[in-house]
Amino acid sequence: MKRLTVKQSPVIITPSAGETLFPEMARLSNGVPVYLLGKGTVDLLRIEFVLNAGQQMEKVHMAASMTNAMLTEGTVKHDAITINDLIDSTGTMLNHTADKETASLVMITLSRKLEEVTALAEEVLFHPSFPGTEFRMLIDKRVQSFLTSRQKTSVIGREEFYRALCGNNNPYGRITKLDDYHSLTTSATAEFHSLYYKPDNMYITVAGRDPEQALPALEKYFSGNGTGAWHEPEIPRFVFEPAEPGRIFSEVSNSVQSAVRLGWKGITRNHPDYQGLQVASMILGGYFGSRLMRNIREEKGYTYGINSVVGAFHGAGYIVIITEVANVYREETIREIKKEIAELSINEVSNNELNIVRNHFMGEIARMFDGPFNSAETIRSIIDNNCGHDYFSRFVETVKTITPGKIKELFNTYFIIDNAFEIIAGAK
Repeated sequence: MKRLTVKQSPVIITPSAGETLFPEMARLSNGVPVYLLGKGTVDLLRIEFVLNAGQQMEKVHMAASMTNAMLTEGTVKHDAITINDLIDSTGTMLNHTADKETASLVMITLSRKLEEVTALAEEVLFHPSFPGTEFRMLIDKRVQSFLTSRQKTSVIGREEFYRALCGNNNPYGRITKLDDYHSLTTSATAEFHSLYYKPDNMYITVAGRDPEQALPALEKYFSGNGTGAWHEPEIPRFVFEPAEPGRIFSEVSNSVQSAVRLGWKGITRNHPDYQGLQVASMILGGYFGSRLMRNIREEKGYTYGINSVVGAFHGAGYIVIITEVANVYREETIREIKKEIAELSINEVSNNELNIVRNHFMGEIARMFDGPFNSAETIRSIIDNNCGHDYFSRFVETVKTITPGKIKELFNTYFIIDNAFEIIAGAK
């Protein structure tokens, strides 16, 4: 048999990330934006109401999360049991959450139930009654969860990192204490609700087959009835008072593992380097084949998983490496993390490794836009942070064109060891 002679290496082609177009937008008569994501194949619609009503808007700590949690605990028309029965009778999946920046209500429903479901969404969003018995029961549940979390090193490590990054007096860095639960009142949640749960302080996404069919019901129940025209969210400006770089240790007695977080102040999503920094972070610790996973998980066996994350709040970004290891391995783990960062700061990543990361990113982006429901979740980051409608098309271009030299430059700019917070939560 004649031997095949290969004269040159095969060309590696980076796969496409697929379609990343920003959705069409309609407006209700009061100006509320409604983003329409179609191409669904099943007779389901996912409707999400997003309000500028997160922790950043609080005057009383925990008012945002408790207000959102109480939405389905009773309204001026129905008690909690009846509300749950109404949800079940329509076959709707309902979820409501609040985070540091926004609050939301998500409903997934059959198209033929649109009128009932939209009316119910209006009721729970704008007319909760905050009944005292349910409020106290929810507080008691959260207290028990809080007390349990005090023994979780991962929770303590996360809290201490955000406090080091943002400061004690900043809502992003503020740590909840037991007294916060006992001092919160129904009047505080009712006041928070009256300020921020209004049609002029929200936007809506509708995802699924023929999302335009939801517009008449949304107009009927969410056009405001003369309560005010929609306006751009007013994002408060906060003072960030980061801690001095260095070691911050929080004792969690009797813990067999320590949470380790090595992190830095980063940049916001609109910074020119932000997308490139995502690629650099992926190489370091953003996927299963990353430098940190190969070293600390596969070779050393210190941990089950380790991740490098680049993120941003309004007004501040962050970079953080996260893992949990046995107490005896935490110092060695930190040394190995620093060693991998130093290596990437000195030597350029190979084209082969960079191509693997490019392919991984393209797969991740394609997954994020795989179907209207995933797309609806993905575009929230663009809307909430005002990143521009072409954010993901620019991101795809960055992934395709970033060079090994640029990766090295980013590590020398943002991963400076002497400026890092070293957070350890575990036993002494």
